[in-house]
Amino acid sequence: MTKMKSLRSTIERYYLSIFILSMCAMAVVFLVTVERLTMNQIDQDLYAFAGDLTQFLENPSGELIAIFGKKDYSFQVIENGRTYASYNVTDKLPADREGFAIDNHKRIYVTTSGTYKVIVAKDIRDHFILIATLSLVLGSIILILSILIHRFGLKLTSRMIQPIEEIGKQMDDVSRGLAKQIKIEPTSQEAHILQEQINNALTRLHNTMEELREFASSLSHQLRNPLASAKAQIEVMLKEAKNEETKAELSLVMKNINTMVQITSGLLLIARAQHQREDSFQEEDLSVIVLESVEQVMQRFPRVDFVLDVPAEIRARCVAGLLSHAFLNLIENACKYTEEGKAVEISLREQGASVIFCVSNYGTPITEEEREKIFERFYRAKNAKNEGLGLGLAVVKAIVDLHHGKIEYSYNGVNRFKVYLPV
Repeated sequence: MTKMKSLRSTIERYYLSIFILSMCAMAVVFLVTVERLTMNQIDQDLYAFAGDLTQFLENPSGELIAIFGKKDYSFQVIENGRTYASYNVTDKLPADREGFAIDNHKRIYVTTSGTYKVIVAKDIRDHFILIATLSLVLGSIILILSILIHRFGLKLTSRMIQPIEEIGKQMDDVSRGLAKQIKIEPTSQEAHILQEQINNALTRLHNTMEELREFASSLSHQLRNPLASAKAQIEVMLKEAKNEETKAELSLVMKNINTMVQITSGLLLIARAQHQREDSFQEEDLSVIVLESVEQVMQRFPRVDFVLDVPAEIRARCVAGLLSHAFLNLIENACKYTEEGKAVEISLREQGASVIFCVSNYGTPITEEEREKIFERFYRAKNAKNEGLGLGLAVVKAIVDLHHGKIEYSYNGVNRFKVYLPV
């Protein structure tokens, strides 16, 4: 099964991604705005400086140009291809086209006035340093804010998800019969509504289960009584019958009635296991249940040897009567199908939060294609005995499911059925 993503981590990644993308977009817009504004100011200064030069060239007797303090500026005046005047020029300034341009860390403005071509430039490395510094500062601010927002978001997400997680935990208790309703502290109106809807559904489900239990109980009496009455009458008729042909017919009827009784008992036992009351679970000593089951089977199979590994005082919550039936069924099957002279091995142990009941024998293995079907109702494997009806393992599976456990079959030179039950 594909592993699903956690809602908590999905929300955290979502809002953090949105925040970082928003901050980065704002930072880019801010940097572009600052860069454009400062560059426009530089262009205005260059345009004014070029205007002063042009005015001086047109009227040399006018006001002089102040160039002191303009160490970042340089200019060059060209007349007929020759430099007429220049200031602070170390490299040749490009004068190919008029207008603004950037060349070698300089912002350049070229204009023409009569026979003169005026080229003014300003070193803008400080401008680039300013933009780079702002970028670094903004990046640091975004990083710090991201960490703070992430920490705040963890708390916010935890508060948002907590009701859902609490509902999940309490629903697990409900499924195990430890509770009938869920009760959380809603952190929002939606969580409160969800709690009410789940509790309403649980109430309807509980009422339906009660109706099914009553139906199963009523059906049990309605089916058992006529069958028991018919069986008793057939037994009387068998004793009184003198004709062998009549006895044979009555024996066949008796066999069919016994089959119907077995089928009815099996189906009702499955229904009982599937619709058991939560208050039927009690803490029981599984070691005692297993040993009592083995003792009953020993009386039916006196020639079968048993190897037991059942420590004392292994306890778990269960319905003792049903679980005893499941153990009894598995042990009987192991005795029926084991090879002559081979022992049946039975063990019970605790492993972590589970109790493992294991029954092994040395019989014919169940084929690979049949292993997925052996727990279905009325399914009989190819090596099944004639007296079986195909309900035994289906009943065991229903009982194990009632206890929120699992049952599995494996073969590695030995047939082995394992039942895992939660402590």
